[in-house]
Amino acid sequence: MPYKYEFEDELRDYLDFMAAKGYAQTTMYNRHKYLNQFLAYLMKRNITDLKAVTGGHIESYRDFLKTEPRPRKGRCLLEGSYFNHLNAIRGFFKWLEATGRILITPVASRFGPRAPRVEQLPNIISEEETVKILESCPPNTPTGLRDRAILELFYSTGIRRRELVNLNLTDYAPERRELTIRQGKGGKDRLVPVGEYAAWFLEAYLKLVRPWQVKDPAENALFLKNDSGTRLNSGNLGDLVQKALERSGIDKKVTPHTFRHSMATHLLRNGADLRHIQAILGHVSLESTQIYTHLSVETNQKED
Repeated sequence: MPYKYEFEDELRDYLDFMAAKGYAQTTMYNRHKYLNQFLAYLMKRNITDLKAVTGGHIESYRDFLKTEPRPRKGRCLLEGSYFNHLNAIRGFFKWLEATGRILITPVASRFGPRAPRVEQLPNIISEEETVKILESCPPNTPTGLRDRAILELFYSTGIRRRELVNLNLTDYAPERRELTIRQGKGGKDRLVPVGEYAAWFLEAYLKLVRPWQVKDPAENALFLKNDSGTRLNSGNLGDLVQKALERSGIDKKVTPHTFRHSMATHLLRNGADLRHIQAILGHVSLESTQIYTHLSVETNQKED
């Protein structure tokens, strides 16, 4: 199937990415076909830059798929084919975002029947609420000390859940209080400073708890499960945060990512430079970090 559109370089690179990941030929063929149809739809509407595609364009194309009869078939798409088209578009834009070709994907994370895309600011917790959640982990028990170190690290560094579970022992430099986050979003490494409290609890965990957790001397994961002595997974971290939230008595939705948003907002409110926050979070573009200026203003208005 030939490349026919302004977007041929992006489409070719995406298909090369899929091939490198080992996708089946049938899947690649169908993705190519569906994306060609979508890109043709954009071209007919004089959209020649993928950065200009909005949630409104995606919604319009969803309506088109639902209502326009297919050529040679004389009927609209079946429900399964409809979602296959949309999933192809979502995968493409997710890859564009991950590779820095667009700032943020305009495609909703889930497709419901004609559900509109709603833009919302990230949820945050106050500094007082953060302290309550952190202090809900009893540091006088092995599990409590480990969990406190993890939550302190979430809040101190703004690390993502997947980045934290991938941490190895060699990624923390105690002499510099510095953490190396490898293969973060977009496949990039970055160095982030670790705050005093986070460093204290992390080093206490490494000295007092981890040596008793580990069962295989070759295990190099920074944080381990209590029972198996193996690397924690993302689900473990979600459960950890929920248990700490329950103990704190705070009635809010809080996830590991909430600490990332809250840390950035608190730093900004306390006078940190926006580019410093950008470097810590690993944002490719400053525009991604600027959302925290809105959160900071909104929080101040509520307090006033």
